[in-house]
Order: sequence, then C-alpha cells, then structure tokens
Amino acid sequence: MRIKITLTLLLAAACMYFSIALATDVSPRRIVSLSPNLTQVIFALGEGDRVVCVTIYSEFPPESKDLPKVGGWINPNYEAILALEPDLVVMMKDQDVSFGDKIRSLGIKTFTANSNDSVGDILQSITDLGGMLGKEAEARELNGYIQIAIQEVVEKTGNSDKKSVLLVVGRNPGTLEDIYVIGTNNYIDELITVAGGINVIKNERNALKITREAVYSLNPEVIIEINHEKIDKEAEILAIWDSLENVSAVRNKRVYVLSSALILHPSHRIKDGVRVLSKTLHLELY
Repeated sequence: MRIKITLTLLLAAACMYFSIALATDVSPRRIVSLSPNLTQVIFALGEGDRVVCVTIYSEFPPESKDLPKVGGWINPNYEAILALEPDLVVMMKDQDVSFGDKIRSLGIKTFTANSNDSVGDILQSITDLGGMLGKEAEARELNGYIQIAIQEVVEKTGNSDKKSVLLVVGRNPGTLEDIYVIGTNNYIDELITVAGGINVIKNERNALKITREAVYSLNPEVIIEINHEKIDKEAEILAIWDSLENVSAVRNKRVYVLSSALILHPSHRIKDGVRVLSKTLHLELY
C-alpha cells in the first residue's frame, strides 16, 4: 500500500511538473514588445503586467510609457533585451524579416504578427495573442468590438456617395514636398473603403511618395493628413495645404488632420479609427 501511495504521489508530481512546464511554454510571463500595436493588444487583453519593456514609440495605454525602453521600432538594443531575461519577444512581420533571426540566435522565443495587410490580419493577430496568453475569450471580445464597429459604419455609409480620398502620412516639414501617402495593399485602405471612401492612390505599395503636382492631377474630394506629433498642429497643417487652392478638397474646405493614434496602429483601436474616418468623410450623416 505504501509503495502504491508513493508511486501515486510521484506520478502526480510529475504531471504537475509537466503541466507547469507546458503552461510556461505557451503562456510567457516576461514579454518584450517591439511594436506599439502589439503592446496595446496585450494590455487590452488584461495582461499588461507581463510586458517588461517596450520601444520608445509606445505611448498607449498610458501605463506602457513608464516601462523600460529597448530602442526603436527598427533598431532595438539586443543587449538590453537579453538583460531583461524575457521568455518571449513579440514583433511585426517586417521587424522579423529585419532582425528576427538575430533575436532568436540569442536563445529567445519570438512571436510574429501579420497585422499590416488587412483587417483580417489584425483580427488574427489578436486571436493568436489571446491564445498565447490564455485569454481566448477576451480576444474574441476585442475582435467582436472591431466587427461591430465596422458593421455599424458600413450600414451608416452604405447608401451614401463615396468620397475620393488622399490620406497623407508624411511630408517635408513646412512644405508640400515629398508627400507620403497610403497605397492600396494595407488595412488603412480597407478602412477607407469601409468608411465610405475611395482611395485615389491605386498603387499596391503600402505607402509611396508623390509630388504636389500629382495632388493636382489626383484632385481628391477629401485630404486627410496624419499628425504624428503630440501637440495640436491643425491650423499650421491646414495653412500649408491652402496653397493648392485648385484642388477640390482644398477649394471646398475638406482637408482634415487626424491623430496617428486613431489610424496608424493595427490593433483593436481601429474600431475607433474607422468611426472617425466615417464621420470625417460623411459629415452629412452625423
């Protein structure tokens, strides 16, 4: 009897050990997040306490700003990452192409998200992160919020005239030179369509550079510029666009400035971004 009890305890202990090992393997406790959108999702899933550091561009949620920084989006500090002893580094696919192998060569596991190409990619990344953290139900809830927001916007704008849109993500400061705009092969273009717009840029690149002369030929009905700075620069930005007085959007006072936080992060926050885009394009509906 004593032998049977001893064997039973040993088996129970072994099962507990392997369960803990498995949980540790699939549910990391010390995460380095190298992309702000992934940081946002992890916090939204209620697991922000697992994140031990972020990049210098992580500003949301506010509590992530106080975490240690390990460099920028394209130039992380490998020594700093290693010193934090993470059991997982999460990154975007473009980052993985650039330096994923380097991080794995340090003996650190990685998670790569495909969140740039479509809304479907964002939903899948949220699902994958939820599964990795044991937060499957929370991930389904976040995805549900996105899908509800998109459906609401589609129903709101479905019968309206589509507005031709130029979405600007960068240019030389103080000028209309080297204007960088959103192309068609990305989730932002998809959000424009959902919001009742038509992207005037048909190039399949994620983003490309155009000239001020090209803006004249494209003649968008609406121009939206993304402001990457923390301070409000709307008046200054609008004054710069006023020089293109023969462009439809400028002539009709349909140039708008939106915060980068609303659109440029492929996370659950696109639910807010698509609503703002819709209101911007279709003021008459709101």
